[in-house]
Amino acid sequence: MLAQQHRNSLGLLIEQEQTRVQELLGVRHSRMAVTPFTYFRGAAIVMASDLAQQPHSGHIVQLCGDAHLLNFGFYASPERQLLFDINDFDETFPGPYEWDVIRLATSVLLAAQSNGFGSEDQEEICITALRAYAQAMAEFAEMSFLAMWPSHLSRQRLLDKGGSKNLRNHLKEVVSAALKRDSRQAVKKLCEIGLDGEYRFKNDPPLIWRAEELPDSWREKLDWDEWGPQMFASYFKSVRPDVRHVFSHYRLVDSAIKVVGVGSVGTRCAISLFVGQHPDDLLILQGKEATPSVLARYLDHPSPEHQGQRVVQGQRLMQTASDFFLGWASNPNGEHTYIRHFRDWKGSVDVSCLDSNGLSDYAQLCAWTIAKAHARTGDRVAISAHIGKPKRFAQSILEEASKHAQLNAFDYSRLIEAMARGEIASEARI
Repeated sequence: MLAQQHRNSLGLLIEQEQTRVQELLGVRHSRMAVTPFTYFRGAAIVMASDLAQQPHSGHIVQLCGDAHLLNFGFYASPERQLLFDINDFDETFPGPYEWDVIRLATSVLLAAQSNGFGSEDQEEICITALRAYAQAMAEFAEMSFLAMWPSHLSRQRLLDKGGSKNLRNHLKEVVSAALKRDSRQAVKKLCEIGLDGEYRFKNDPPLIWRAEELPDSWREKLDWDEWGPQMFASYFKSVRPDVRHVFSHYRLVDSAIKVVGVGSVGTRCAISLFVGQHPDDLLILQGKEATPSVLARYLDHPSPEHQGQRVVQGQRLMQTASDFFLGWASNPNGEHTYIRHFRDWKGSVDVSCLDSNGLSDYAQLCAWTIAKAHARTGDRVAISAHIGKPKRFAQSILEEASKHAQLNAFDYSRLIEAMARGEIASEARI
């Protein structure tokens, strides 16, 4: 592992931010500065650099690229089933399977630390999750490919066999809330009726800007009168004919820029409202700017040149079932975007609500899920053979994850110091 003094984590973050909306970087830094765990969420580029300095197995899969605990969750399948899976693919790229595993394991340690668990509990939770990954991969290696391909954790299986009472009770709350999160609920929360009688997004800067009310400094790249219609015309080329048919029953009425997440803050993310003839025909899509994966500079593997296409194809490979509206587009400035259904039964576990047993059980669910994705996209038999005995594999990855957790703590302190000195922004500038 690299020595701390030879790394420039802050420089990597600043480099990554050069193409982002500068006025929003203070929001990004403030969200990362809450805890070492929230810093980790926004620092995928730093860990990618660290992982690239180490030898790897050579067993290539489609990586999530940012496999931390909060990038898993619930969503609606096209058949209107609630599924649990990986739900963030901004950094997806082909690479060695253990990179996802190490990042997941590091996030488990940091989450346990953030929850106040002792070092022995932190390690035990992490080891249990890593053994779950190894055991799941061994099971997938014994299955035929077509039997393995649709494997998933159903809602009922999660609620009935979610392990500890703490996790089961929390999952019931998450599922109940997720089933209420749809376009109608989002319109009720985010929209108002304009003077023309049409729904429109509420202007709530700096986190939500209606397209028509963007600051002049942003308009050069985000002229909605030109940008919106052309972007959706590009998007329609990437989706199936039945998706285009669905859109023939809707019309675009408003759009807004909306800040999302931690690592994505400052990228150009928009939400767009479509309405149909029926009062309940309300649809909100989210467009997220797609930039090259943080892994791309370190891995020489084929990937689509269009970054939105990279995200979409990686998602479809790794998820058991994917969003009906998932597609990619380019705006008039040539920037790449991917588009998805906004808040369609989306739900995430709040790991801060979990006790040690609950976090252990949840980490195992995430480990099974990432193993399933790797089995779908790599040589599951070879990976299982490379893993060998689950106990030895778990101990080996734990040692790596512990080193990354220590580096993360050092990098977090550097961010806090830089914000205190005023070297980087700590609040939105609008």
